Amino acid sequence: MAHALPTYVLLLCCCLGACPQSAFAAQQNAERKPLPVPLLPAEEAWSVSLPSAPSAPGTLDESHAYIPLQTGQIVALNRETGDDEWSIAFASSWAPIVSDGVLYAAGPRELQAVRAASGEVVWRVSLDAELIAAPALQTDIIFILTKPDQLQALRTLDGSEIWQRAIGPHSGEPTMTADTKGLIVSSGSRVRRFAVSDGHLEWERELSGVLGRATLSGDRVFVGSTDNHLYALESATGRLAYRSRAGGDVVGAAADDQFVYVASLDNLLRALRRGSGNQVWKSNLATRTLATPSTFGGIVLVTGNNPTLATFNALTGAPIAHVSLAADLQGMPLVDSTVEPFRVAMIVVTRDARAIGLRPTGMMFRELPLTPLQTLPGRPLNREPLSRPNFQPPTPNSDAPHSHGPDSKGSTRERQR
Repeated sequence: MAHALPTYVLLLCCCLGACPQSAFAAQQNAERKPLPVPLLPAEEAWSVSLPSAPSAPGTLDESHAYIPLQTGQIVALNRETGDDEWSIAFASSWAPIVSDGVLYAAGPRELQAVRAASGEVVWRVSLDAELIAAPALQTDIIFILTKPDQLQALRTLDGSEIWQRAIGPHSGEPTMTADTKGLIVSSGSRVRRFAVSDGHLEWERELSGVLGRATLSGDRVFVGSTDNHLYALESATGRLAYRSRAGGDVVGAAADDQFVYVASLDNLLRALRRGSGNQVWKSNLATRTLATPSTFGGIVLVTGNNPTLATFNALTGAPIAHVSLAADLQGMPLVDSTVEPFRVAMIVVTRDARAIGLRPTGMMFRELPLTPLQTLPGRPLNREPLSRPNFQPPTPNSDAPHSHGPDSKGSTRERQR
C-alpha cells in the first residue's frame, strides 16, 4: 500500500493537469465550428406574375433568375427587383444551365448558348434527334443524350462536337450527372459511368428498383431507389460500398465532405457518414418531401408538399426554421449558397405562374424600434439623514496649567496696561 500511494498521487496529478487542457481544446473546437447560414426565416422581397406557367425548373446566378415558360420563352428576371430584363424565344422542357456568364438552354432538337447578361446568342446547334435527358455540364464540356441512345460531348466555347457514342438501350427516363472524373448516367435500375475524354464505358452496375438522379461526392456515387435504399458506389470502379435502408422511396440525396443527407417518403431526413454509411442523426419532416435536398453553409434545405421550405442543422439535424408558400412549386427553389446581407438569396417559381424573391431576415440586421422611455435607467438611492459630528469641547480644568500662545500673552498685557 505504501508503494501504491505515490502511483495514485501521480495519476491524480496527470488527470488534473490534462482535464483543463482537454476542456480548453474542446472549447476551441466549438469556437471554430461554423454557424449555419441564416437562410430561413425569410421575407418576401418581390413577387411577379410570369407571362405563362413555367415549362421547366429555372436556374440562378449572381444577377438573374432564368425561367423557361410554356409560351416558348426564356425570361431573365432581375434577382433583386424581379424586373423582366430580357427574354428570348426558345421552347425548352429542361432546366437551363448557367456558368461563367453563359446560359445553356436545350430545346427538343436544339442546343443554344446565350450571354446571361443580355440574352445575345453565342452559338446555336441543331440536333439530329430529340433530347431524352437534361444536359450535364463539366467545366468546358456539355453532354447531351438524344434518341435512341446517342451520347454526345460538345465544346462550350462554340458548340462543336468532341465525340459521339452509342451507349445502348435504356429503360425509363435517364438522368445525367458530371464531374471532372466522369459522366454518370442512371436509367431504370442501371447506373453507368462514361469517360469524359472519349465516352467509353468505364463501369456499369445493376441495382434494384427505379433509380433517381445520382449525386457525386469525392470517391462516392450516391443514388436513391424506389426499393427504399440509398446505394453508395465507389466512383472509380462502381463497386457497392454500402447501402442504407429507409422507410420509403428515396427521393434524393445531397452530400458534403463528411455526410450524405437522404430524404425519403417516410417523411424522414437522415444524415449518414459519407464513407461508411453509419447513421449520425435523423429528423422528422413536417410534410412529404418533393425534391432532392440541398446542403451548404452548415444547413440542409428540404422542400415539402404543403408547400413548405425547411432548414435543418447539418451537424445535429435540429430544425432551424421553415416558411410556408401560397402555391405549389415548379421544381426546386433557386438558392444562392452564398447568403449576403440585405440580398435576395432564394427565388421560388410556382405552378400558378409566379416568381417570388425571398430575402433572409436573419441577414437584415434591423434595429429595434424606438419606444417611449417609461422609467429612468438605474435604481433610486435613499438619501442618508444628516448627522452632527460627535465632538465634545474640552472641559476647563482649574488644576491644569493654562498654556497661552504669544498672541494670548500679548493681549493680556495690553489689557493690563
